[in-house]
Amino acid sequence: MPITAQLQRFVDDELSRSTALADELVRLTLAQIQPREGSAAEREQAHDLAQKLRQQSAPFVKTFVESLRSAVQADLQGAPAGAATVPPAQRGLELVDETRVEVDIEVAGVAHAILAAAEWELRELQTFTSTLAGQQHVSADTNPLQPQPYARALWNAAAQLCPPGPQRTLLLRHASAVLANQLKTAWAAACTRLETQGVEPGIYRTIVLAPGPKVDRAPSFDITKPGMLEELLPRMLSGAAAGAGPRARQRQSQSLSPSFDEALTRLEGLLEQASAKRASGVASPRLAEHRDTLMASTLETVDRQIVELLSRLFEAVLADARLPPAFRAVMARLQVSALRVALADPTMLETHDHPVWRLINRIGSSAETYARTADPRWIALLAYCEKLAEDIARAPVQDDLLYKLSLSRLDAFLAEQLREQQQRVQPSIDALTHAEQRDELEPQVAERLHEQLLNVRVTTGVRRFICGLWAKALAESILRHGEKGEVTAEYLRATDDLLWSLKLPDHPQSRKRLLAVLPGLLQKLRAGMTMAGVPESDQELALDELMTLHAEALRPGSKPPAPQPEDELSAEQIVQRMREETEWAPSSRPPFSDSLIDLASMETVPAELLHESVSTHDEAVQRIETLPIGSRHHLFLQGRWTRVQLLWRSPHGRFFLFAGPDPAHAHSMTRRALERLSEEGLFKPLDDVSLVQRAVDSLVHKLAQPA
Repeated sequence: MPITAQLQRFVDDELSRSTALADELVRLTLAQIQPREGSAAEREQAHDLAQKLRQQSAPFVKTFVESLRSAVQADLQGAPAGAATVPPAQRGLELVDETRVEVDIEVAGVAHAILAAAEWELRELQTFTSTLAGQQHVSADTNPLQPQPYARALWNAAAQLCPPGPQRTLLLRHASAVLANQLKTAWAAACTRLETQGVEPGIYRTIVLAPGPKVDRAPSFDITKPGMLEELLPRMLSGAAAGAGPRARQRQSQSLSPSFDEALTRLEGLLEQASAKRASGVASPRLAEHRDTLMASTLETVDRQIVELLSRLFEAVLADARLPPAFRAVMARLQVSALRVALADPTMLETHDHPVWRLINRIGSSAETYARTADPRWIALLAYCEKLAEDIARAPVQDDLLYKLSLSRLDAFLAEQLREQQQRVQPSIDALTHAEQRDELEPQVAERLHEQLLNVRVTTGVRRFICGLWAKALAESILRHGEKGEVTAEYLRATDDLLWSLKLPDHPQSRKRLLAVLPGLLQKLRAGMTMAGVPESDQELALDELMTLHAEALRPGSKPPAPQPEDELSAEQIVQRMREETEWAPSSRPPFSDSLIDLASMETVPAELLHESVSTHDEAVQRIETLPIGSRHHLFLQGRWTRVQLLWRSPHGRFFLFAGPDPAHAHSMTRRALERLSEEGLFKPLDDVSLVQRAVDSLVHKLAQPA
């Protein structure tokens, strides 16, 4: 987004008012949540929330203000909130799961409440910010003061005040309504201040509203039905002969009159000159600007109708708000070629699947994929489409075969772009594939461990450790080193020792053996958990549980006959010292086998593990199941709408990887996270309505208006 000095001053001025806004938000929210009615439990909950908000208003305000400023500054810099300070080289694979998605769903709800209350004020503010940004058209991209950063700031402040639960829900419900009314007033006041300063608002043209992608209404003139475009022909010219209906033109091809062909050639020359001068800012001529000349050059009523139809269609295409301005020159370059095909090929107006329409739609949907004009992928796509349009315009024969070949060329280019992006994120793909394989294998390992513990009396914490963290470590070792590998064999022997230590006989020899085994066992347990990526804090909790159990086992039922120097320490101290040792001797016990897992009966190739069941009755689940690689979508992520492209899905569909606005950073998501977003309408196809369909809808709407 362009950041001019004027725009930066305006944003800084608005952010300086955020503390007063947050203070007022607390005061008005307190008035809203005062307990007045409802059940006793509801009144008590509201009373407790009011007390908490009153006592912690200062940290609530501080969190709100800091979050808002951080999000707005990140938006000005073109980075996701919270990621602006992290260098790309240091960004690891961050998996978006259901927990993260639930946060985004709550933030989207707050943003929707703000937009519903202050939509017109936001529209007006965007006309001013577009002027401050130096743009000739109106765009939401020029205004960083969108509902999303305010919604995210409110959620962060609420999360700092209340844990997940009814209280936070109650706070968000009341505070979002208050904040929506505040912003309605604040944005109106900002427009007044800018107008007083002499800033002239931009013209309402290409507005795109937040918080989500524009959802087009259902097509009013469905071009997917055969012959629908042809039905528009009689409506193109007033006073057309009654017999000049859509079927009046039955010829397969007809030579154009010399004067008409000369007019087309002259227009083609103008387009070629404009294409060469595009870098100098010269606007491309439009077919509509030469419509009268072309129509005067032919006496064929249907040909005149086709000229009228194509010129108006391209006029609508070039004015489409979703088509990036740079690609309008590409579409303009195709005008004369498309008209020549339409005049010679009657099937072009009989089907929406004609290669001309398919190519226009493909260029339009591809152009929407990338949000930043500085993105190298966007630059490469634009350059290729310009070259493609130029080759089409200069081709000696203009027909459907030319467009079929051009469409194949564009598809090949897009496929190559997709492959390049997949190669760029291959380490992430490998990591997610490994994670899915471990997730498939771990339950089988945990089940065998659970069977071994059926007759063993242990604490809940120890049982959870063995069937959870340690099962994860064993699954990781099997995948990483193989079921027959030496490292896996060491961990399996450690499992034997661990299970033996849980049912230790009350005998001095058993205690001596436990003292000998514990150092290596504890070190192996720690090493296995570290290899599986278990956090240090979770490791400590698990080993604390084992220390308590082993300390009890080391206490003899009777006084030991001959104290050794080690026995002078308490049992807890002995175990603690063993945990801290770094040297240990490998066990000489035989490899662990049928005492825990029958390795021969297990699936050893994770890719062949069973698929998880999928409910075909759930629309969101079914949609995620059928997502094609390369498809483009709008995704609500980290408090904002993002354009993404599906790069990869794991073999069993547990994980998905998307390319986002940053070429160096992909978004990885769990299946359930995508399903939840889809259920809430926060995951939508990018090209839900094609460019040509939108142009036809616009044209039909204009024709329906009274003259």
